[in-house]
Amino acid sequence: MKIITFIRRHFLFCLGMFMFLILLFFTFFGEYLPGIDRDLKEIEYIWTDKKIPLAPPYEPSDDFLLGTDRDGRDLLSLIVIGAKESLMIIIAITFIRYLIAIPLAFLAHKKSFGIHHIVSWMNGFLSYIPSIILVVLLVTLPPILISETRLLYLIIVLASLEVGRVAEMFRLEFAQISSKEFVTGGNSIGVSSFRLLKKYLLPFLYGKLLISLVGDVGKVTFLLGQIGFLGIFITQVFVQVDAGQFAFFNTSLAWPMLLLNSYNDIRSAIWIPFFPALAMTYVIFTFNILAQGIQKLAK
Repeated sequence: MKIITFIRRHFLFCLGMFMFLILLFFTFFGEYLPGIDRDLKEIEYIWTDKKIPLAPPYEPSDDFLLGTDRDGRDLLSLIVIGAKESLMIIIAITFIRYLIAIPLAFLAHKKSFGIHHIVSWMNGFLSYIPSIILVVLLVTLPPILISETRLLYLIIVLASLEVGRVAEMFRLEFAQISSKEFVTGGNSIGVSSFRLLKKYLLPFLYGKLLISLVGDVGKVTFLLGQIGFLGIFITQVFVQVDAGQFAFFNTSLAWPMLLLNSYNDIRSAIWIPFFPALAMTYVIFTFNILAQGIQKLAK
């Protein structure tokens, strides 16, 4: 009865956790499920009943539950196997964003090294520029475009875009908490800045930090989806395709990379962009619901 009562009182939290556990299961154990092609074999053609070779992509059927991509790879297998890489990138971007933003917020609160001016500029001026435009400008720079550590650069760029917003939000929280007596008492006895942050400020923000961090996972997922639609590779190789001609080829299995040819796929093979977009939508809903559930649970 206690479990049922808890579920009724905290339905959003329970629903979010249930969706999150399903996501974790398919991420780490999905590749071992029957029907998942771990080798991602490419099918050049299949024979029809009239003995005519048919090239991919193939629409959803009994043989291919979600259809195939244009290389003949099973789309369900691609989504399941690409889930781990997708989530790792999303989580890395989110955590790095907060690892940068929290120290900046504290320095801005203390008005050290002029950081408060930088945070104000990042939160103000950069907020008028759509994030996706900044991504395009930065990740297409030649040093990043041809770098072997392109993925690391991409993660840092995406993490840095919203640092100003997060830092300003927690700067305001630090300012509010600093008016409390226990913080002024710590300042009066000469507590170091690091100890003040660790022992006096952050413990009162763990709940808000968790809620904000979980909610930002959905925002990062949405931004990565836009990267896929624009055809920006996460990882790539530079290959010679003809005499004097070179081209970049995608090497990532992350979900956004399944949206690279959405403009053409929507008109001829709509299942190719639809199911990866559905998977990313599931991630966005999962973490948004979980964030709302944690917020209500904290109250």
